[in-house]
Amino acid sequence: NDVLPIPVDNEGMENNEGMSQLPNVVRMNSTGKLKLSSLTTQSNEDSVESLEGNSGLSISIDSGTARAGSYSLLGSVTDCSGSVSAGALGQSIAVGKAESCNIVGTGGTSLPGSSTTSYNMGSGGNISLPGSTTIGYGGAVPRYNSGTTAMVSNSGQSVSSSIGGTSHAIEEDEELSLEVSLNHWISFHTALHERTKNYLEESVDVLHSLVCKIIGRSEKSKSNSTRDDEIILIQEKSITAANVVVTKTSEGQISADFVDRGGSTVSLHESESETKKKKNLALNALGKIAYQMIMLGEGPSVTQFCSSTSTTPQNETSVSNALQIHEFSPKTDTIANSIIDMLRKNQRMTTSEEKDKRGLITVMLDSQVPFPLCRFVSDLLKDEHGTMFQSDHSFSSFKDVLSDLEQMMDNPEGFLHASSPDRWKLSFGNKLYGRENDMKVFIDVAERVHSIRGDVVVVDDNLKGKGIRNREVIMISGHSGAGKSRLARSGGAILEHVGWRTLRCKFDRVVHPEPLSIIAHAFDEYFISFAFDADARRIHAIRELLKRNITSSGLEILAKYIQSLRLILGLSFPMVPIEVSEAMMTSLFGKLLQTLSSKTTPILFAIDDLQWADPLSVRLITSLIKGAGTGLLSWYQSSAKQGQTNQDSSDDDSHIMFVGSYRDNEVDNDHALASVLSLLGRDKKVNVTNISLSRFTLDTMNFMLSETLCIPIRRVRPLSELVMQKTDGQPLHIIEFIQALTMHNLLVHSFSQGWQWDADSIDIFPMTDSVAELFAYKLRSLPHKSLLGLQILSCFGSQIDQHVVSYVATYDGEKSIDIQAAIKFGLGKGFVERAGRLVSFSHDMIQKAMLDSIQGDDLILLLRKLTTSLIENASAVGDLDSVLFVVVDLINRIGNDDTTCPVQRIQFANLNLSAGIKAITVPDFLAAAKYAECGIAFLNDDSWQTQYDLSLELYHATILSNFSSQKGNRDQLQARIDAVFKHGKNFTDKFRTHCVWVKLLAITDIPKAISESLKALERLEEPLDLDSVNLQVVGMELMTLKKQFSGVKEKIFLSTNRMTDYNKERVMKVMSSLVVFYHQLQSYLLPHVVCQMMKMTMTYGHCEPSVFGVASFAGVLVNVLGDIDEGSAWGRVALSAMSIYDKEALVPFIYGPLYGMVFVWKEPFQSQLDPLAEGIRASFATGNVQFAFVNTVFYVGRSIFSGKNIRVLMREIKALARQHGNNFGRTSSGEPVYSPLLQCFLAPPYKILCDLKGGDVTSDEETSSYDSSPLYQFISSSIGDIIKTAIRTKQGGLLFGTLGFQVMKSFMLREMDTALKCTDLYMEHFETKQTPMKYTSIWHTLYEALITLHFARQTGEEHYHKRGENALLKMKTWSRHSDWNYKNKVLLVEAEFYNTQKEFDKAANYYEAAIKSAHEHKFNPEEAIANELAGMFFHQREEYLKSHSFFKQSIAAYKKWGATAVAKRVKDSMSAKFSSDMIKTFPTENSNALPTIDLNESKKRQCDD
Repeated sequence: NDVLPIPVDNEGMENNEGMSQLPNVVRMNSTGKLKLSSLTTQSNEDSVESLEGNSGLSISIDSGTARAGSYSLLGSVTDCSGSVSAGALGQSIAVGKAESCNIVGTGGTSLPGSSTTSYNMGSGGNISLPGSTTIGYGGAVPRYNSGTTAMVSNSGQSVSSSIGGTSHAIEEDEELSLEVSLNHWISFHTALHERTKNYLEESVDVLHSLVCKIIGRSEKSKSNSTRDDEIILIQEKSITAANVVVTKTSEGQISADFVDRGGSTVSLHESESETKKKKNLALNALGKIAYQMIMLGEGPSVTQFCSSTSTTPQNETSVSNALQIHEFSPKTDTIANSIIDMLRKNQRMTTSEEKDKRGLITVMLDSQVPFPLCRFVSDLLKDEHGTMFQSDHSFSSFKDVLSDLEQMMDNPEGFLHASSPDRWKLSFGNKLYGRENDMKVFIDVAERVHSIRGDVVVVDDNLKGKGIRNREVIMISGHSGAGKSRLARSGGAILEHVGWRTLRCKFDRVVHPEPLSIIAHAFDEYFISFAFDADARRIHAIRELLKRNITSSGLEILAKYIQSLRLILGLSFPMVPIEVSEAMMTSLFGKLLQTLSSKTTPILFAIDDLQWADPLSVRLITSLIKGAGTGLLSWYQSSAKQGQTNQDSSDDDSHIMFVGSYRDNEVDNDHALASVLSLLGRDKKVNVTNISLSRFTLDTMNFMLSETLCIPIRRVRPLSELVMQKTDGQPLHIIEFIQALTMHNLLVHSFSQGWQWDADSIDIFPMTDSVAELFAYKLRSLPHKSLLGLQILSCFGSQIDQHVVSYVATYDGEKSIDIQAAIKFGLGKGFVERAGRLVSFSHDMIQKAMLDSIQGDDLILLLRKLTTSLIENASAVGDLDSVLFVVVDLINRIGNDDTTCPVQRIQFANLNLSAGIKAITVPDFLAAAKYAECGIAFLNDDSWQTQYDLSLELYHATILSNFSSQKGNRDQLQARIDAVFKHGKNFTDKFRTHCVWVKLLAITDIPKAISESLKALERLEEPLDLDSVNLQVVGMELMTLKKQFSGVKEKIFLSTNRMTDYNKERVMKVMSSLVVFYHQLQSYLLPHVVCQMMKMTMTYGHCEPSVFGVASFAGVLVNVLGDIDEGSAWGRVALSAMSIYDKEALVPFIYGPLYGMVFVWKEPFQSQLDPLAEGIRASFATGNVQFAFVNTVFYVGRSIFSGKNIRVLMREIKALARQHGNNFGRTSSGEPVYSPLLQCFLAPPYKILCDLKGGDVTSDEETSSYDSSPLYQFISSSIGDIIKTAIRTKQGGLLFGTLGFQVMKSFMLREMDTALKCTDLYMEHFETKQTPMKYTSIWHTLYEALITLHFARQTGEEHYHKRGENALLKMKTWSRHSDWNYKNKVLLVEAEFYNTQKEFDKAANYYEAAIKSAHEHKFNPEEAIANELAGMFFHQREEYLKSHSFFKQSIAAYKKWGATAVAKRVKDSMSAKFSSDMIKTFPTENSNALPTIDLNESKKRQCDD
C-alpha cells in the first residue's frame, strides 16, 4: 500500500522483521522500533519518501545496499530522537532530511556528498561519527540547516573533516562546529527559497559577529560599552561575503569571521577625514554583505544603488494616508489650536526614506524583506567613495550599527520583523526605564527583610548574639510624574511573585476622608481577598490567627474601620466597648500588621503621596514603622501576649517593609513630614533607604521612545531631543506629551514603515511645560458624557468608593449622566483604575485636570447637587454615617459664602458637628477642630440667640479638640472659651468649657486652677469651707470615716443608688480635679476633699467620680494614716466598683492612685507596671492631660526603682515625651511654653538614666533616634535647679521624685557627699516636717539607711548610726506586708548595720543572703549594689578571693540592668584593688555563680535579732 500503518505499543516492539522493502510512506503510531532484516532499493522510485514517527523512534537496517545515484535511501525522517543506523562496515547511507534525529555511522561509514545531497538535521539534530569516518562534500556546495553539528563520540580514533576546502584533525570527544563560507551559507538558503524569520535572525547574528570583528570588540559585551573612538581593524577590501566563514556551535550559537583580515588598517598619521572615509567605506562594505544575505541573490546588484549615476525613482512616504488613521479635530478657537490646525494641514514627515537610496528600499520591500531591515541596509550603504547619498540617519559609527543589531536580537518581533501585534498602538508598557539601579536598591532592601539580615541591636548582656532586625523603610521622593508610584508598584509585583503580600494606600490632595480610613483601606483590600475565598479553611485560618494575637474587643474596634474584616470575623455590626484613642489605634494597627506578616509571607506596606497625609495618619504610620503594637503604649494584646511590658519591646520577628513616596518639592523644612523623615533617619532601629527619582536623562528617554516606537535608538534621538526641550525629562510629562503629538497627528504610524514625525512642527508645537495643560488637551477629545462622568468622579478626590457612586447616580434627576458608563470608559482609556470597591484615578494629575476643567460656578453647582443626592439617598437607607465625611468634605468645599439658604446652613453646621464628634472618638482632635470651626462658619451672626444649642455644641467641640490636640491652636482655644463664658446662659451650660479651662490653667498655674475650681463649687452651690480646716480637723475626719465604713465597706458603697442629680455629679468632677491639684502641692486639704467626696456619695448616690473618690480614700488611708491593710482593702473596693460603670473609661482615674500609692506596699513592684502603663494609654483616649500626667509619673518612677532595663526605659520615656509634648502657647517674649511634665518629671529621670548608662545625652544612640522634641529643651537643666524650684514653689511631688532619682544616681556613682545632701533634704521636707501626705518613701528609706550607715563607719558619728537604724526598723515593719518587695532590702541594710557594728560574721551572711534574695526577686539594681558592697566588705576583711568574685558579679548585674557607666566605675575600682599578679593566684571559678547560703538559717538569725 502507499500508506502502511504499523502499530506498536508504548514499550516498543520490533515489527515486520522479514519485510524486504519499505513502502513509500511509513507512519509509526507511537514510539517503538522498526527493524528491517534486509533492505534493498533498486531505483529512486523505490526509495522511502518519508518516515514519520513520534519521539523515541529507532530505525535499524541490518544489511542492505544503496545504489549510487542522486536519490536518498530515506527521503525524510521526522520526529525521531532515536537513531538512523547504517549497516555493516563499508556500507553507506544517504539521508535527505533528518529533522531532530541522530545519524550514527558504524565503523567507517561514508556519508557521501554531491550537488544534491543535503545533511539537514533540523533544530537539535546531531551527526555522530565514530572511528575514522569521513565527511565529504565532494567539492559540491554543502547544505545544512540550523542546529546541525558534528560530534565525536565512542571512539578514541581521530576523524578527518574536509569542509569548504580546509581540513583539520578532530580529537576524541571534541566538539566540531560546522563551518562553511558565507557564500555557501547564502547559496544553500537560496536553493531552499527560505527567507524565514529564523534565517533573518541568524543573519543578524552573523552581521553582529562581523561588526565585532571589524572593531575588535567582544561579542558578549553591549554596544554601550564600545568606545566612541572606534578603530577599524579590517580593511574595506576584506569585508566581502567571499572572505567570511560562518560557524555554528553545538549550543546553536552562530558566529562569523574573516578568513583574510587584510593586514592592519591602523595609521598613526591618518587625518580625520581619512579616518571618516575609511569608516564609511567599511560601513558600505558591510551594507553590501547585509544586502546579499537578506536578498538571497534576488533583485539587482547592490552596486546599482551605490553608484553616483544611478537614477532609480524615489519611494515617497504617503503621509496623508497615515494621517487619516488619527483624524482629530478638537473644536477650539484658541491661537494655540489654530497653529496646530495649520501644522496638520502642512505636515512633512521627517524620514530618511524619502530618498530611498535611489529605489533600494522599494526593491527590498517588493522582495518581502521587513521594513526595519530595509532601513538598516539603506542606512549602511554609501557610494563607492563613502561620502555620497547619506541622509541624516545614515550610520556614522559601528557603535550605532551594533546598537541597531542588538535591538533586533533582543526584540526581533519589534525591531527586525516589524510583527509586534501592538506596533501601531502607542503603548509605554510596564517596563521601568532608567530606574534599574533604583529597582536593585528596592529588591536589596526587601532581601534584608526576607532573609533576616538586619543589624544586631544589643539591649543587654542576655541579648548578645541575638539578631534583632531593624525596621526597613524605603522613602521614594521626586517631583510629580517622576515615577514614584510606578517604582513601588513594579517592585511590589516582583515581590508578590515570591510570596509577599502588598498593602497599599494613597493620600489625597483635595478630599479629607474619615480619620484613619486611608490606612484602614490598605487592610481592607487585603482582607477582601480572603472574605470571598471559596476555601473555608483559609478563612478559618486567618480568623484563628487574628484571635490568637488580638483580643475580641480589639478586633471589634478594627472591624469598625475595616469593613472586610467584619466578613472574616462574622460580625454583623461591631460593638465598640469604649471610645478609642490614638494610642489604641496605633497599637491595634501595629498588632494587626505584625500578625499578618510572617517569614513565609512578608508584608510590603506601600504608602503613596505622603505629603498630603493628615497629622494623625502621619503619627500612626510613624508608630507602625517604629514598631508600635507592643510595649508601653500597646492596646488589646491577646492574653498570650500580655505581661511583657517590663521586657524589651523590640520586635525581633518583623517581616515588614514600608515604602513611602512623596513629592520632595512640596515638603519643605516646616512640613510635618520633614520632621518625621528626620526622626526616622536618626533612629538606629530603623533602616531608612532614600531613593530620589530625578528627571530622565536624554539617553534614558531616547531608549524609552525607541522601545515604545520600535525605532532604533539612533533614529529616535532627534525626537528625544525635541521632547526633552518640551518636558524637562519628567516621565509622566514625556508620556503625555508624546500622546498629545499623536492626538494632533504630529506623530503618526504607517503600517508599512512604522512611526514617523514632523520635527519642524513639533519644534513649534504651542505647549508649555505643564503636565496639567497636556491633560487638558487630552480631555477636550473625550465624548461629552464620558468627560462629565469623570468630572463628577474628580469631585470626590483621587479615589472614590463604589457605594458612594451609587448614592449620587441620580444627582441631577433625569438629566443625570451614567457615571458607571463613564468609569468603564475611563478604565478602557487608562484614566482610572479599579481596586476592590475603590475606583482611583491613574494619577492625581489626571484628577486635578478633570476637576480644573469644571468652571468655577459650574463646580459649586455640581458639588451642591452631589451633596444633596448623597445626603438624601444615604439617609433613605440609614447609611448617612458611613458617608458622613465624604458629605462634609463636599459641604466645606462649597463653603459658607456660597450657601445662602438658612435651612441648609443649619443642616451643614449640624453635619460638621457630627463629623467633629466622630473625629473626637477616633480620636483625631486636629480634624475635629477643623470640622467644628467649619460648622461655626455656617452659623449666623446672631447664632447665640437663634441657634443657641447648636452654637454651644460646636464651640465646645472646638474647645475640647484644640485643648486635646498636640497641634491645637491655643489662641483659637482661648477665644472660643471666652465666647462660651460670654454667651453661655448659665454655669451649667458653661461647665464643660470651664473644666477644660481649669485643666489648661493647671498645666502652668496650679494655684489659679484651684482658685477657679473652688469658684466653680460655689456656682454649683456646694462650696468648700476651708477656713476652719486644719491638720487636726482632717485627722479627725479621716478617723471618723474609717470607723464608719469599717467592716462593711463594699456592701455600704455598692448598696447606694446611682446619683441622679447632675449638679451633684458636676460637683464630684470638680472635686476630683482638686484632689489631683492638692496632691501635687502636698496639701492637707487633699484628704479633706476626699472625705467630702465620700460623704456626698453616701448621701446622694454614686457616680463615676465616686469610684475615683474611693481610690483616693484608699490612698489617704495609706499615706496619711499609715494604715496599709485598710487602704489596700478600700483599693480593692474601688477596683470592684469600676465594673458598675465603663471600666475602660475609669482606668485613667483609678489605676494611677491605686497602683501608684496603695498596692505598692503589698504587691510585687514589677506587677504594677502593666496597670500603670494601661492607665497611661487610657488617659490619652480623650486627651486626659491630668491623669496621663499622674500615671506617667508613677510609671517612670516605679520602672526605675524596680530595675527595668535602662535602655528600654529610656525609649519609653521618649515615647511618653512625644505623647505629652504639647506646646501650651508662648511667653511674652515668644518662647514656647511646654508641659511641666517634660521639664520636671521626664527630663530629670531621663538625664539620670543616661548618666548611669554612660555617654553624652546629646550624642547618645538612645537620643539620636529622637526628633527635635521639647524633651531636649530641658535635658541640660541642672537637677539642683529643679530641686530649688520645687522647694520654692512648694511642689512636694516634684521634690520627692527628683530627690529619689538623684540620691540613687549619686549613691551608685559613689558620689557620697551629694547623696548625703539629698537624704538630708529628704529628711528636712518629708520626715521632720509635719505633713498631711506621706509620699511613698520606700527607696528613699533604703538609700537613707545605706548612706547614713556608710557615714557612720566613716565618721563614727552616732546620729548617722541612729538614722540608719531607724530606716532599718521602718523597712522591717513594711516587710510584714510583702516579703517579695522588702526581703532583699532588709537583708542588705542589716548587712551594712552589722558591718557598722563590727559584727563581721553576721554581716558576711547577710550580704550573701541579700544578693540571693535580690536575684530571685528580680531587683537587678539592688543585686548589683549588694554585690558591690559585699566586695568592699570582704576586701576590707582581706578575703580577696571572695571580694574579687563579688565585684565581678556586681559588674555583671550592673551591665544586665544597663548601667554600663556604673559597671565601668566598679571595674576601675576593682582594678585599683587587685593587681594582675594577685588575680593570677586566684583559682579559676565561675564568675556568675552565686554564693551558697542557707536562707532558713538566715531567717532564724533575723528572727533572733
